[in-house]
Amino acid sequence: MTELAELSERLQAALGADYAVERPLGEGGFAVVFLVRDLALKRRLAVKVLSPDLVTSRAVLERFRREAETVAQLTHPNIVPLHFIGQRDDLLYLAMPCVEGGSIADRLEREGPLPVPDVVRIVGEVASALAYSHKRGVIHRDIKPANVLVDADSGRCLVTDFGIARTAEGSTLTATGMMLGTPAYLAPEQVTGEGLDHRVDIFALGVLAYELLAGKVPYDAPTPTAAMMKRLAGPPVSITVARPDVPESLASLITACLAADPAERVQDAADVVAALNGERSIAITKPRAVTWPPATSAAASSRTRLIAIAVLGVALLGASVSWFNGRTGEPAVAASTSATPPVTPPASLVAIPGGDYTIGSDRGPAFVRPRHVTTVAGFEIERTEVTVGAYAAFVAATAAPAPWKNGARPDSLLPVTGVTYGDAATYCKWKYPEGGRLPTEFEWEAAARGAAAREYPYGGAPDVAAANTASAQRNAPGRVGSFPRGATPEGVQDLSGNVWEWTSSARAGYPNGPALPPAETDMRVIRGGAFNTPDSLATTWMRGFYPASTRSDELPYTGFRCAR
Repeated sequence: MTELAELSERLQAALGADYAVERPLGEGGFAVVFLVRDLALKRRLAVKVLSPDLVTSRAVLERFRREAETVAQLTHPNIVPLHFIGQRDDLLYLAMPCVEGGSIADRLEREGPLPVPDVVRIVGEVASALAYSHKRGVIHRDIKPANVLVDADSGRCLVTDFGIARTAEGSTLTATGMMLGTPAYLAPEQVTGEGLDHRVDIFALGVLAYELLAGKVPYDAPTPTAAMMKRLAGPPVSITVARPDVPESLASLITACLAADPAERVQDAADVVAALNGERSIAITKPRAVTWPPATSAAASSRTRLIAIAVLGVALLGASVSWFNGRTGEPAVAASTSATPPVTPPASLVAIPGGDYTIGSDRGPAFVRPRHVTTVAGFEIERTEVTVGAYAAFVAATAAPAPWKNGARPDSLLPVTGVTYGDAATYCKWKYPEGGRLPTEFEWEAAARGAAAREYPYGGAPDVAAANTASAQRNAPGRVGSFPRGATPEGVQDLSGNVWEWTSSARAGYPNGPALPPAETDMRVIRGGAFNTPDSLATTWMRGFYPASTRSDELPYTGFRCAR
């Protein structure tokens, strides 16, 4: 007898003669759903049964019971109601009406991208359900097409599977840093293990709307890890690129739902409903332009240039969109037919002394823990990221592929983005024939933290991570790490909050830290965060991961700098 057949028989015995267990409807992460006929009331039920293998876990039991309590509180025309919960020995189950008509995921698979009016109605009904649940302190945390069912008679949408929901007052039932939800729909704060609230549902609602219109999720990638990292790198391409018939008001609403920073996201699901009904407009927050240095500093002005680009949901000039703050000027490089590497000005590299440096953090997701000390040999690292102008000289000299599209080369002083891992490593060897390479992630963090990491390797001074404030990271020239006094004489610039940067390090867990799941492919560590990355992520210790094979067009917010 198969496990499903055995579970079916056990459920039948638990329900008794008034019910007939007919067949399995599907399996989830920790439960199986059966179609059950209520013989007395002549109705069909969907009964979710907790896997008996998990009953030994008190946390899972509590989570299952919490689900029942949560759903039982919610009575709304767009939420699947709970009929009853039962238990017999180690068999726990809950019963809900069986909604005929399948899920939105089924329809999407049959039809592909849906008509705009249908998407407006679906998203509006899901948003209405979320506004209701959020007002009662309940966060769903797994909004996706498969969890939106369709009533066959009325066409009404109903949100189901509050299996990983929690109340705002209740504590999570999982270990610190563990992610719950479906990777394609997770908000950035879920990916990084930061504190979360009802706005994760609003982010997932934006993903849902985008997918229903485009036929694919906005953060599409070949592996779940790559998909999760994409949302940390920046906003997706505007929905109007895939669907030009989408009204600008709807496109703006989706963009506002997908804001990486929760503070810049739509704050209330009720506002989504109102916007879809034409009752109000959604204001989109754009990055604030910052100028540095002050105009009174003529000498500094001659060395420094700021280019602030405010972008939301669209790609500008092909694959390169970046924010420069405190950038040391580098003149545009004319095309050259010579393969001779350019003469390296001494000022382009900063020497970082060898020693013991603090790496990682004791807070945040598993892949940045724990904070520990690593010995790093002395090295040199470029003062700034490689610029478009510098990379253009490499393209002209070596016939390497240009990351900008259709000849639309961005400003020469912007950091180059869209460069693949292999091309970035090749550039460094070309520019610095004697030992040029990408930095390791430990070298990158050593340069970012500066002298403070050597003087206070375990945070004897003010906590290293806590000192990574937004003002130090975003508004100070030569952002060299946690403490301004940790700067080298001239400083390494833009290590946090400008563009993500390739390192040569393969994805791996830290010593004595949590074990990481096996990587799906050859993953390389990226560091630093982009101009549009939330301050909580644009830190000296946050890590990202991309497959080394990631294509140029999938790297609009990732650049690099060289070391030797």
